[in-house]
Amino acid sequence: MGQVLSWIVMIVPWFLLVPLNSIRERNFLSVAFFTVLLYTIYFQITEVWDWWTVTKNLFFLSNVSSFTYGLLPVTTILVFYFFYPNVWLFFGANIILDAVQAFIISPFIFEKVGLYELNNMSNLGLYFAIISHLPIIYLYQRWYDSVFK
Repeated sequence: MGQVLSWIVMIVPWFLLVPLNSIRERNFLSVAFFTVLLYTIYFQITEVWDWWTVTKNLFFLSNVSSFTYGLLPVTTILVFYFFYPNVWLFFGANIILDAVQAFIISPFIFEKVGLYELNNMSNLGLYFAIISHLPIIYLYQRWYDSVFK
């Protein structure tokens, strides 16, 4: 079941972008790829500090979850698409979505299926780790807009 869920969270979310305006969507591809880079670094840090362990993964990925290359960039694009540039809506939506991920999806789906297990981190710590990148990506998108528009 873990392998199936890994493939689902990597491939299926990309289909959510099909009905969006592709020109507007392209404005947020850079921040989505930047978020993937940040999360790849996060996963490297977690391996060193033993915060969590990725137990089931796709055959071509080691300690970086398939979530990082599917659901994460798609949700980043969707949140920016619908809530950017309003800073309060952006942070509010992210705080709610990240709480759902840290306190519901992570323990009751990802951990139950065995995609990963938390070692030296609680779900509250996971929540803080998830939201720690929000100011970085918001400022990145602001910078990107100022340089490329």
